Amino acid sequence: MLCPLCNSTAAYFKTYNDRLYNRCTSCASVFLDTRDLPHPLDEKHRYDLHENTLQNIGYVDFLSPLIQAVIEQESISKIGLDYGSGPNPVLSKILESKGYSVFQYDTFYCKKEDNLNQKYDFIICCEVIEHFHNPAEEFKRLKSLLKVNGSIYCKTGLLDKTINFENWSYKNDFTHSFFYTKKALNYIKNFLDFSNLIIHEDLFILKA
Repeated sequence: MLCPLCNSTAAYFKTYNDRLYNRCTSCASVFLDTRDLPHPLDEKHRYDLHENTLQNIGYVDFLSPLIQAVIEQESISKIGLDYGSGPNPVLSKILESKGYSVFQYDTFYCKKEDNLNQKYDFIICCEVIEHFHNPAEEFKRLKSLLKVNGSIYCKTGLLDKTINFENWSYKNDFTHSFFYTKKALNYIKNFLDFSNLIIHEDLFILKA
């Protein structure tokens, strides 16, 4: 088994809820075995259950660190892409209400290929990258969509040594197939030639 991010050797890690997880011997990421990756129809059914709306105050609060990071780093003249925008692109709507122009793309809900044929000043991925079955190819795509000096803002649950994987609720969502470590993020930075990586508690930023 090879790591779908850095292509290094991976070894069996754990089995939970009849799902087998492997761990990369290089970047330390943990990921679902290919035999246990969710079927797209099952994924979509799970996403259809999300109650992500502007009226859901808890969800809006959940988005606030990502929104604040974009506001602090990007002027309203910049053009953004909400990658993995979901059935109700709340993040896009909030940023648009503040004057930003944000396009959307989602494999299930907004598969507008034209939106992948232009480049952006910034890309936002909120609770998206942990769903990537092939993170190496997905991050290559994201980098290719950035303008010079563009940035990618990602919100996901990072795995570190303080986390007991067995008790980690983040893994219980069967659509979460890849869990990143700081070492994995540094691999992405170096492999795809990003100029900077900024890791916050709630998110990380890759700068081209």
